[in-house]
Amino acid sequence: MKNWFDHILLHTRTQPEKPAIVLEDRVVTYGMLRGAIDSCAHRIATLGISGGSPVAVLVKNQIRHLTLCLALFRCGIPSISFEYGQSGIGDVALSAVLGDETARRSVDPRNRLIDVADDWFGTDPGAHELPVGFSDGRQICRMCLTSGTTGQPKIIELTVGDVGRLAVGFAGFNWNTILCLPGLSSSYGFSTASTALATGRTVCFSESPFQSIRMIELFSIDFVMAATEQLLALTRVARTSGAQLRSLRTVEIAGSVPTRVLLETAMIYVCKDIFCRYGASETGLMARASAREVLSRPGFAGHVLPGVEVIVIGRDGKRCKPGDIGLIRSRRDPRWQDAEKPGHEAWVELGDVGLINADGELYVIGRATDIGELNLQDLAGGQISSIHEVEHLLRLEWDATDAAAVFAGDAIAGAQPEIWIGTVDCKDANADKFEAILRARGITTPVRFFPLNSIPRSANGKVQRAELRSMILAVACETREF
Repeated sequence: MKNWFDHILLHTRTQPEKPAIVLEDRVVTYGMLRGAIDSCAHRIATLGISGGSPVAVLVKNQIRHLTLCLALFRCGIPSISFEYGQSGIGDVALSAVLGDETARRSVDPRNRLIDVADDWFGTDPGAHELPVGFSDGRQICRMCLTSGTTGQPKIIELTVGDVGRLAVGFAGFNWNTILCLPGLSSSYGFSTASTALATGRTVCFSESPFQSIRMIELFSIDFVMAATEQLLALTRVARTSGAQLRSLRTVEIAGSVPTRVLLETAMIYVCKDIFCRYGASETGLMARASAREVLSRPGFAGHVLPGVEVIVIGRDGKRCKPGDIGLIRSRRDPRWQDAEKPGHEAWVELGDVGLINADGELYVIGRATDIGELNLQDLAGGQISSIHEVEHLLRLEWDATDAAAVFAGDAIAGAQPEIWIGTVDCKDANADKFEAILRARGITTPVRFFPLNSIPRSANGKVQRAELRSMILAVACETREF
């Protein structure tokens, strides 16, 4: 766990000709990656950067982005990845920003911006002595921002051991070529890419669902790691294009509640073996279940995994009994922390509603802000929030460029609660027709459509529902919808 980076360097020596990182139009072998890491590390060593505050990487090219992060690790400097337009960037204290030619327009001018040119990635590493890299599993080597769906994005710190623990659980599988769709700015994306390299695999990146489909067919990709929204986009393209993804054996998704309509459709057009992960940036993976289990038991997230504690809190602020519905909290289990790292982790509010039964099985009903149409006691019968199901149905069945939904309580909507749906370029948006489709799936809440120019999303596609609600309310006020 503490020497995952050394494993990457080992593979650069033992299999230098094997592809390490692949884009649609270029391939970097493990030998080339070693040369690029050395070259960038020597460049960084000449800059006099302190190892206290993190260095941000704001480079669009994923190969160069990941290489710079690994070079910073080699120099013992914590890194944090940014993406253009990502929220929360201004709240991070930085030693410097390593950026490409367009980064200057995106970062705070008070930060030290260092232009990363082509010659950074040459094969001549130079003669400058490199500083001592990370040598202790307790050292913080990586920082990332949460998605911000429960409020303002927070900074999450990852130690060397935190990243390495993911590699241990990844090493036993026989996947060879991995398509990593979550952005490197997320702990999910960075850990997947780093783990793939530490275990000697080939990691692939793409910039669109259309490109992802082409790459799966072209490079015989057998494993895809994706956010739930990214799987939905892949499914739409695969169905409309008639793609034959025969090489694909496994898909793992995380990030939001997987819906029945998404899993059913994706298992037909993308891959039969889909696994749904439930976790948080702060605490890591908490549960994992197959799509078949989720379809047979609505809301099922899996058994709570070792290394993390999960509890459910009722409206009275007290811990719920097994089987009772409430708000989900989690923390890293202190019993599984390094002996050299004492302390008690704080509980993290996940913003989700669910339950844990007597067998330790976790069920996630939906977001706390999305279940207003249901009484908590009614949820015990297995009914889950319809918000995600509604928006996935619309995007999969109708020709909507994008869509997302929020719940409108009777204080806003009028006589009865409604589901308000923001749509982008959806010519078929007809509430009566769509409600008939929903009734066939057991959803009886009335819906109302609101055309928007865009849906506010995080870097990995998560809907920013607080912002979406404000946008829909502005349209409703302007058009006098209520």
